[in-house]
Amino acid sequence: MDILDNKAPIQPVANDLQAQYEALRHLVVSILILVIVISGTLNIYLLRQWRTASKDLAAIRPQAAQMFADYQRVSFPQINDFVKKVTDFGRTHADFVPILAKYGLKAAEPTGSVPPAATSPKPAALPKK
Repeated sequence: MDILDNKAPIQPVANDLQAQYEALRHLVVSILILVIVISGTLNIYLLRQWRTASKDLAAIRPQAAQMFADYQRVSFPQINDFVKKVTDFGRTHADFVPILAKYGLKAAEPTGSVPPAATSPKPAALPKK
């Protein structure tokens, strides 16, 4: 009979696994380097945006302070006067009270009107049998 050489190909399998391991390791290292580069680029972009926004804010801040002071000096008293006139109107016109209530303005009871009668509570429903 023929003599068969039954040599186990252990070495080629180990070399194949070693090659796959090295390829995977190379891929992981490449991805880590890519993540570091992308994160650095993003940080540089965000830093530039922050600097630009800070410069814009510094330029606008005096204008905003002027607008706020103008609001406190002119508009705020006018708005308060308007609200006072609207609530006074609500005191004399009962139909306007729901509108005041909608916007959270409390008007006193209209002058010369009768206070609303207290309603009795509704009886509780009887349990069903």
